[in-house]
Amino acid sequence: MVIVLIYPVKMIGASPWSFYYGVQNFADGKLVIDDQLHTAQVKDAKQNGGSLQQYVDIGDNQWALEKAPGYVFYLVPFEWAGIPRWGNIVLALGMTIVTYILLKRIRDEKTACIGSLLMLFTPVSLIMLNLTYMDTFASLAFLVMGGGLYFYYHLERKRLRPVMGGILLFSAFLLISWSVVTRYTNFPVAAIFALHYVITRLISRRRGENLKLIAEIPAVILGIGLPLAALLWYDYLVFGSPLDYGYNYTRFPIDFAYQYLGQVDKNGQSIPLQIILDNLKSAPTALLWGFPLLVIGIPGICIVLWQKLMVWRKRGNPVGLWGSLNAELPWDILLVLIGWFISVFALYLMYEFTAEYLGENSSLIRFARFYLPGLFPVAVVCALVLARIPYKLYLPVLVAAVIVGSYFYYDYIDGGSPSMGSRSLQQTPGMQQPARGTSDNITLSENRTRRR
Repeated sequence: MVIVLIYPVKMIGASPWSFYYGVQNFADGKLVIDDQLHTAQVKDAKQNGGSLQQYVDIGDNQWALEKAPGYVFYLVPFEWAGIPRWGNIVLALGMTIVTYILLKRIRDEKTACIGSLLMLFTPVSLIMLNLTYMDTFASLAFLVMGGGLYFYYHLERKRLRPVMGGILLFSAFLLISWSVVTRYTNFPVAAIFALHYVITRLISRRRGENLKLIAEIPAVILGIGLPLAALLWYDYLVFGSPLDYGYNYTRFPIDFAYQYLGQVDKNGQSIPLQIILDNLKSAPTALLWGFPLLVIGIPGICIVLWQKLMVWRKRGNPVGLWGSLNAELPWDILLVLIGWFISVFALYLMYEFTAEYLGENSSLIRFARFYLPGLFPVAVVCALVLARIPYKLYLPVLVAAVIVGSYFYYDYIDGGSPSMGSRSLQQTPGMQQPARGTSDNITLSENRTRRR
């Protein structure tokens, strides 16, 4: 908290400005603004060194927020109280507590402490915690709180009383669903949790556990239904249809490679393949800088998966310290974690925006931040791996994680962030903001024309 709060809020790129004015407008009860107010806010952003581009024109004298509304609604009460920066702090506390509780249940308290620390001091996580007017940290925190509570309930289901179990299950699906209202691309992860619930409960029904299901189903329906109803109602009020949303009006290239299947560019090259290749050129450096845990996490996931396959093929039960990984992560939880990881990292390797718009003049954090919702599976496996090695080895790793995460955070917040082309920053009272003329101000219609 101290590391984050002693520095002013970072405002770089177009997105923070849209959230900043979105929070102001929503706090004043204005889901839609008119031309006059929009023009005034565009001018105000420009005078402060920023750019308001992500309020979109939805009709005659009507402008609406392009972004998903979940984080803005969440931040409004903090804005009313005059403490907007504490919105992310509260989310960080919730995320840390849930991570701790789950990992303690899976293994022990040491593992829980390691995992909680890694969640906070991963460079991208710490940096995005500072960016109050961005939905990135919230898209991780809501998902971790919901997913962690769901895993905990799944592991403790037989021991929990129906009322407590119902509360946990309701909270889990409410938070997972709200993560989708915060960032639409969390939907594949939410769908994996829903699929896991359906499959495991079908198995429970075959075992005659109908009483548990009677208590669970209303909690699940309510947990999913409330955020969904809120989103549909918002879309209806703002866009005139519950099936319409802000990104339908954007000027930015926000499609994914699979949406271009079968299409080629003017040179006859496959557009989906080109998007993926362009992302792969930038991804390794940005992701290793933003997520050093991948060096341990990906091999760790492979080790656990290999152990599971060996047991499944009846080639012996793993024994010893490393063999217990097999028991700590049951098959179903491991598959959900792998699906969670793939749903984030594979999806954004197909993202047109990072391939087309972000390039060599963009900071590494602006690329890596999209992958932040995929941090939790990596941190869980890393914690289980580090907890097994002697403290003389894992302690230096943890110290290095804190130092490296803090260094990159300071370097970025102070204006000299590791980048593919650093930009100068100017300081204004209360927040740090980008200099005028950033690459966010280019005409994006040219990019779309070139793609299509």
